[in-house]
Amino acid sequence: MDAASVKAQQSARLEKARAALAAVQSRVGADKGCWDAPTLPLASTLLDALPTGLRRGQVVAVQGSTSLVLALVAEASREGSWTAMIGMPQVGVVAAARRGIELARLALIPHPGAQAPAVAGACVDGMDVVVLGPRLALADSDRRRLVARARERGAVLISAGPWDGAHMTLTVESGRWSGLGAGDGRLRSRELTVAVRSRAGEQVRRVLLTLDGDTGARSGRRASVGRAALEGAA
Repeated sequence: MDAASVKAQQSARLEKARAALAAVQSRVGADKGCWDAPTLPLASTLLDALPTGLRRGQVVAVQGSTSLVLALVAEASREGSWTAMIGMPQVGVVAAARRGIELARLALIPHPGAQAPAVAGACVDGMDVVVLGPRLALADSDRRRLVARARERGAVLISAGPWDGAHMTLTVESGRWSGLGAGDGRLRSRELTVAVRSRAGEQVRRVLLTLDGDTGARSGRRASVGRAALEGAA
């Protein structure tokens, strides 16, 4: 690809980012009555991983599973929360809908480019949940400002990758699919072993989660593995 083509692509992405930013900014100032609650709705089967729920003003980092990111967002979205996903080109409307996310309250900004700090800041101002992709052009100072703004505005930041200082970090250590028979059937669920780390310095816990193929998480069993609790939500 020659330099002219690259520049044209970058310009097109920039225009899309600006258009998405304008759409999000139009959302700012809309009814935010549901912001009165200190936490956003979270599927009960995910409370083993996040016992305090999706707390406003906090950062949750998820490593190793886009499906888990979507599952964390789904219940709040169904209950009326607005969600923005920035720098997540692998997530489209089909994937979001299959996970139970309400498309009417979803903003997808896959390629914000150099506008990432401005786009993310505007989304934090106007959205309940802001999901940030792992390759966004965010400096450490940008991240600090976003955390401060999320705390002020009552938004939840979910990072689809490492985030220094995250209040909670969920790291998928292993996973397996189920649902296929002997040459027939379809993939129906995925079982994940997730290490849960808290910024408070508590002992690492390991949680067993089962994500339905289309709609998020479902309940399951509890067990003990060594010194760490392997809490089932299968």
